[in-house]
Amino acid sequence: MHLTQLVKNNLPVIYKLLVDILFLLLMFFALSLIADNLISGIVSTHISFLKILFFITIDLIALGAVGGAAKINLIEKSPNKKTITLLAILTAALIFNGLFRLNLYLAFFIMFLALGSEFFLYKLFFEK
Repeated sequence: MHLTQLVKNNLPVIYKLLVDILFLLLMFFALSLIADNLISGIVSTHISFLKILFFITIDLIALGAVGGAAKINLIEKSPNKKTITLLAILTAALIFNGLFRLNLYLAFFIMFLALGSEFFLYKLFFEK
């Protein structure tokens, strides 16, 4: 069996592996952001966040190429409200922790501006 035929027959498997790698990269990125925010410099001194984003971008490009070659169509689903709420609370906590050394009122003001921007971006991207 030729290599091209073998790859063509296993495109769905390759696509699933790329999706799993993307999930692991995103989880590593999120957890490293949280860890670096809680203990400043614990992750960023060893590995750059730009490298992680580079690998995520490469994986997304490969997913698009393999998905197009395998003719995989994605089903559009609405986002889960509980997940969005949890992400908003986590974002607020990380923003507030990053602004902890500032004046309390200024930190709350910047946090509410960031959450307001997040809310309007959510409305912009997910409104039907």
